[in-house]
Amino acid sequence: MTDGQKIWRNMTPEEKGALLLAEHEGKVIEFIGGGVEDWSKAEPKWADWCAYRVRPDRETVTLYGSEDKAFGKCIQHNDTHRITFDTVDGKPDCASIRMERIK
Repeated sequence: MTDGQKIWRNMTPEEKGALLLAEHEGKVIEFIGGGVEDWSKAEPKWADWCAYRVRPDRETVTLYGSEDKAFGKCIQHNDTHRITFDTVDGKPDCASIRMERIK
């Protein structure tokens, strides 16, 4: 799984309890897995094959791409640029955007 996260069925009771408490406290729970490739906000259904986390307050996102293709999260052989930015509470921080040529 991404970011060292464990899927639900492999979590300890304490890890599951921490997620359930965070949800009860109104924190945003995100999941990945089951065909979803990026962390996504959803009403948790606690599926055995998905990993879950509390959305971090601040996170750095990096996208790769070229002039003739859309940007994606994984670098491809023909990528020429990298865009990096921070998110705050899940929203892009436009002042943090950095773009650089990689080829």
